[in-house]
Amino acid sequence: MNANAQPPGGPDVVVVGGGIAGLAAAHRLVTAGARVTLLEADGRLGGKLLAGEIAGAPVDLGAESLLARRPEALALAERVGLADRLQAPATTTASVWSRGELTPMPKGHVMGVPADGRAVEGLLSAEGVRRIARDAELPPTGIGEDVAIGAYVAERMGHEVVDRLVEPLLGGVYAGDAYRISMKAAVPALFDAARSHPTLAAAVRAVQRAGAATPADAAGAATGLG
Repeated sequence: MNANAQPPGGPDVVVVGGGIAGLAAAHRLVTAGARVTLLEADGRLGGKLLAGEIAGAPVDLGAESLLARRPEALALAERVGLADRLQAPATTTASVWSRGELTPMPKGHVMGVPADGRAVEGLLSAEGVRRIARDAELPPTGIGEDVAIGAYVAERMGHEVVDRLVEPLLGGVYAGDAYRISMKAAVPALFDAARSHPTLAAAVRAVQRAGAATPADAAGAATGLG
């Protein structure tokens, strides 16, 4: 697919990829006066943002929402003529499909990272719950200027926390791999807390005390395209 947007004058720019990042980049370039050619290998635009069907139910197969408390995405939707399609969520509750049944999303965590293993009993195996407790025994982990949240959480609390909680939550929001997603970009409050607390659980509790968004809060502030 080759789409052209060529206002008079301005530099010629080629944008490779018609996912949301490429489309947003092309839009910004055109707004700044560039002549843009957008290249997309697939037969559709949107990248990982698409709707599908699972067991007869319509679902979002990519990132399905955005935080209304962050104005940037809302402003972009309005600029490209999608303001009338923004919809507030119908519910502020969430559930996890695990071991063949739907289980209410546990409380006491930040984007899937628990403050205590007891918060996720029933969702994780007994070994997974015990592994969370090891966080208190490990020496502090240096995270520098940034770290992949999945890798950091797995090191502190085990892979089961990432695979069963963090990955489903962040994968749904960012349409990416939790083991590669920037902690600083995706969960900045937790990133800041982790840099100043000796354990990950202590950082989670600090975020909760500060009133930072949990998944339940985030759902109430999320907006999707209908």
